[in-house]
Amino acid sequence: MSFALLFSSKAFRQIRKLPRTIRAKIKKACEEIAANPWHKSTIKVEGYSNIRRKRIGNFRILYIVDKKAKEIVIIKIEKRSGKTYRL
Repeated sequence: MSFALLFSSKAFRQIRKLPRTIRAKIKKACEEIAANPWHKSTIKVEGYSNIRRKRIGNFRILYIVDKKAKEIVIIKIEKRSGKTYRL
């Protein structure tokens, strides 16, 4: 069951700022998320009912899964810090 990937404008800007090697890892991780958004390597973000995250080294991909529309919206891609999970 594959989902369509959509990127928020913020996530798109964040990806463009990353070095090429990290962008390649992020791209591969996004493809894995599209194939299975509930994979065991993804975790539900505490405090939010519908947001999940995937860890790629020091970076985090935050996304929302819309089951009905079969879409995944990538909200944020940024380095792990104290404010990473604030939306």
